[in-house]
Amino acid sequence: MVISEHFYFKSMKKIQFLFLSFIVLFTSCNRDSEGYYTAESGLKYQYLKENAKGKKAKTGDYVKIKMAYANSSDSVLFNTKELGGSIKMQIHKPAHKASFNEALLMLKTGERALFKIRADSFYLRTRKEKIPAFIKNNEYLTFDIELLKILSKKEILKEQKLLEEQRKKDEENLLNYYLNENNIKQEPSISGLYYIETKAGTGKKAMPGNVLTVHYTGKFLSGEIFDSSYKRNQPFRFQLGAGNVIPGWEEGFSKMCEGGKATFIIPSYLAYGKKGYGKIIPPYTTLIFEVALLKVN
Repeated sequence: MVISEHFYFKSMKKIQFLFLSFIVLFTSCNRDSEGYYTAESGLKYQYLKENAKGKKAKTGDYVKIKMAYANSSDSVLFNTKELGGSIKMQIHKPAHKASFNEALLMLKTGERALFKIRADSFYLRTRKEKIPAFIKNNEYLTFDIELLKILSKKEILKEQKLLEEQRKKDEENLLNYYLNENNIKQEPSISGLYYIETKAGTGKKAMPGNVLTVHYTGKFLSGEIFDSSYKRNQPFRFQLGAGNVIPGWEEGFSKMCEGGKATFIIPSYLAYGKKGYGKIIPPYTTLIFEVALLKVN
């Protein structure tokens, strides 16, 4: 039997209509009441802007993004608008399912999407910090992320260099301001250490190899105390010259005698440098130590 051309095309259109209707119905069934789809990992997402020609980021890439996120009460917790409009970060391999890094890996340049990510996943596992008291562990945060650009290695190195130079300049300016405000006329040593003796020691002079027992209070230029052996009521002991303390301490205590007291003003390159020390001491931070040399063994 010969099927007429008219009947054939009419039948094909009907099949296409039914197929498209099935796709729309199937797709809509995968969306929740808020319009979010759920990835295989459990990550909830909703594209606000797509870009088929965009480049997809991969693990290890540095990216430039716009981002804001809010809690379930719609209180905005962070917005890059307050930081000049965008931020740069590296995408790490997702350590768990439905994570922040997985969200970044779903985007192409020029794309923008909303993601629902649990608070405990974001704070405890991605940022590795405590969840704010007003947020519940199982609460979902809503992230609005737009991937602006994937940075090249050359761009990254250039930006890192510019940032380091700016931080060095900022540190130098803060130190000069502190010296002027506190009327400190003491000249630094060749290394850059400011050693200010407040009480001359009359006992044994500290020499490389000696074990020193000391008390100290560590401060920032702002006057904020970040550590103190006095508060713990426990003197600190270390071997001079063994490299177990920062260079500023090695040099400073080598100038002292038992029973002496002094103030060390230590630029970051004689302390914790461009890396800082955990969450306690930021990179490129000048430190002040008020010290007492209790005993030289």
